[in-house]
Amino acid sequence: MRVINLGSMLAGADLSGTDLRWTELSDANLTGTIFRNCNLTRANLAGAILQGADLTSADLSRTRLFYGTAEQASPRDRLNPPNFRTGAQTGAVVEDVNFTNVKNLSEEQRYYCCAWGGSRSRETIPGGCEGIPNKLGR
Repeated sequence: MRVINLGSMLAGADLSGTDLRWTELSDANLTGTIFRNCNLTRANLAGAILQGADLTSADLSRTRLFYGTAEQASPRDRLNPPNFRTGAQTGAVVEDVNFTNVKNLSEEQRYYCCAWGGSRSRETIPGGCEGIPNKLGR
């Protein structure tokens, strides 16, 4: 496993086509980062800030976006500590992320992204978000 601790240096970076398999990116600030055609297989993005990121055609096979169950998981929160048993406050911030044509999106990942992605993310999630609540309400 590779460990990357670059703080916010990756925010807004263009990582298109990069092989990021097994990469530890939990809690990283990845705001606006471009992950087009990246291989994120088994990468850990739990707690990462992905707001505004572009994941078009990225491979999300077994990528960790949260701990616990998709129904109980919620995005990280600066005020409340994460609960790794339930998943509360352990998840990636996925608001306004472009998920167009992502590959290998599991049903749990799809549920979490639909629930916490907001209206713009929901429009891009393969398989759609019908029947999944928009927990952001926007």
